[in-house]
Amino acid sequence: MTTPESAPDQPAQPTPPQPGASQPAGWGEPPRYGQYAPGYDPAAPTAQGQPQYGTPQYGTPQGEPAAQYGQSQYGQYSPYSSQVPGYRPPADKPGIVPLRPLSLGELYDGAFGGVRHNPGVTLGLTAIIVVGAVALGTLISIPLTTLFTDLFAGLFAEVGSDPTFDDLGFTQDVLGVTYGSALGTGMLLTLATPLAMGVMAVSVSDSVIGRKIPVPDAWRRVAKRAWFLIGFSLLSTLVVIVAYALAVGLVALLFYADPVAGVIGLILTVAALVVAGVWAFTRVVLIPPALAVEGGGFWATCRRAWKLTRGTFWRVLGIYLLTSLILGIIGQIVAVPVSLLLSLFMVMESGVGLSISYGITYVITGGMSVLFLGGVVALLYIDTRMRREGLDVQLQAAAATAADK
Repeated sequence: MTTPESAPDQPAQPTPPQPGASQPAGWGEPPRYGQYAPGYDPAAPTAQGQPQYGTPQYGTPQGEPAAQYGQSQYGQYSPYSSQVPGYRPPADKPGIVPLRPLSLGELYDGAFGGVRHNPGVTLGLTAIIVVGAVALGTLISIPLTTLFTDLFAGLFAEVGSDPTFDDLGFTQDVLGVTYGSALGTGMLLTLATPLAMGVMAVSVSDSVIGRKIPVPDAWRRVAKRAWFLIGFSLLSTLVVIVAYALAVGLVALLFYADPVAGVIGLILTVAALVVAGVWAFTRVVLIPPALAVEGGGFWATCRRAWKLTRGTFWRVLGIYLLTSLILGIIGQIVAVPVSLLLSLFMVMESGVGLSISYGITYVITGGMSVLFLGGVVALLYIDTRMRREGLDVQLQAAAATAADK
């Protein structure tokens, strides 16, 4: 028979306080976060299989510690683990975009961020280029307007006045100003837009690594590549003109041989021009930012940028078309006041007013195209290089070097 004196040692159990007796400190209060309840001894043995207070046992093997925050008890599979499919660790973002392949939203956000990060270059320098080109183009369009006005006056005199054209406002003066402004201002914008796009590409490429390039440095870097940018624009325009001239000649020959063959040839030629034009434009759309940013030769840079779109054709095309569609809608909304002003000058039949109205329209459309579309194309070039060439690693090194300076 076991007596209380001979009984084995048992762990001392807490004795609840008696009424009227003094209570120990903390007794009756709820345990705070990270503390045990008063009177609880975590070292006391418990029955097999019974979980201890504050120790999660569900899914935790016996003898192993519970999973910490950010870990998982089921094969280390959690939203915070790199083993989760589709999980990407946070990328470095020293500038306007994270240094990894970009999504569509990040491209658009980066285009706006590039303008905000360096407004002196993106707004100031590009505006000077576009407005200067439009102003000079307007001056050049004055003699061209006189030339086209006399040309349409002679044409109308030969065929007779058409009341339909008069009712629509298509007089010889209006047509002369329209074609004169389109040729003069359009020619200057063809030369100036590549320079402005090059300025955007240089500024955005530095903003990606958090570096803010001064205006003189941006212009100096673009000026070194100016002839490459202008030459590519002129070469592209020449290729388009030659392609359309050949297509028109082919269709004319088919009509001369057989009208039915001419109709069929016209349909096939137009379809071929559209498909070939979209394909060729998508393959060369990354050449201007490459010419502005890279330091290689003209043909070597063109070949490199041509190869960049291999395998990413549909992505590049889709992003460019969507961006152009958005800009077109915004441009129509912004151009409503200008259109009203234009119609007023058309009623007044003022050639100077028409030229000014066309110039304002070119500034609005050209400025929007350079700022937003130029920023998107520059980021698309960087994004494509990160996907195909691992440019993000080089950008991270360049960002670290820029941060140390």
